[in-house]
Amino acid sequence: MIGRVIVLAGVVMSSAAFAADAPLQPTEKWVVNFDDAQCVATRNYGATRDAVYLVLKVPPIGDVVQIGVVRKGGAKEPTQVDGEVVFDDGAPIQTNLLEFGIGKLRQRALLVNLPAAQIGSIRNASTVHIRARDRGFMKLGSRIGVGGRSADESFALSSMPALLKMMDTCTADLRKVWNVYSDDKPGGPLKEPPSGDLVGLFNADDYPGIALLKEQMGTVALVLLIDDSGKVADCTVTQTSGVASLDAQSCAIIKERGKFKPAIGLDGKPAKSSWLQRITWRLMG
Repeated sequence: MIGRVIVLAGVVMSSAAFAADAPLQPTEKWVVNFDDAQCVATRNYGATRDAVYLVLKVPPIGDVVQIGVVRKGGAKEPTQVDGEVVFDDGAPIQTNLLEFGIGKLRQRALLVNLPAAQIGSIRNASTVHIRARDRGFMKLGSRIGVGGRSADESFALSSMPALLKMMDTCTADLRKVWNVYSDDKPGGPLKEPPSGDLVGLFNADDYPGIALLKEQMGTVALVLLIDDSGKVADCTVTQTSGVASLDAQSCAIIKERGKFKPAIGLDGKPAKSSWLQRITWRLMG
């Protein structure tokens, strides 16, 4: 099923019919992209020419769900901002989020990685409220603070059981196509697993400025999908460090600098494969 796009039926309403402080209502159906290397669901809550997308991404393994909001916006350096996520009237999940610009598309994204255990109620939730404070914005890789806009908006949720079932199907396809297995079965049906050396890939200058300023540390677990040429096709967080900038920086550096020897399939040819990796960010002294 990899490479297909699935549109889920669901309640679609005009957002113009609701008060400004009410949750945004969907204007289009959920779209699940069965991409070659990732499973992403999107739904528009805005107008055709002024789209506001709610985004969900899940890894092929692990217990993390990435939630995002993508809308129109100018170029913006990646920044980290404190905030919280609330499902229905539940307790706020205190977290931090990554905000960045998508230059070619002239969009701005706000993303957060949340452990699935914290959002177990998402299947039956009717609203999600995302707040991001406008203090503490810092450029990644810099100690210089920058200005930024806060976010405080709610989204009405519907068709969640069907959506999550479809996402489960998508991730099962990813595991099969990319030979993704857990730590106790890393090789799978391969003659040789991929190989690579990440030693020396990171250096002290890579520590995100906001995490350095706040003395934030942590370990992030990742799953890398490595194509048959040895290139990292996708990097997804499977266990968050709890710090948005550390999660994002880990994937960014590995995708930019990581080099692997591709796996060899049972037919003796280079094959798609996966690589499980943990990155620990620690301040010394």
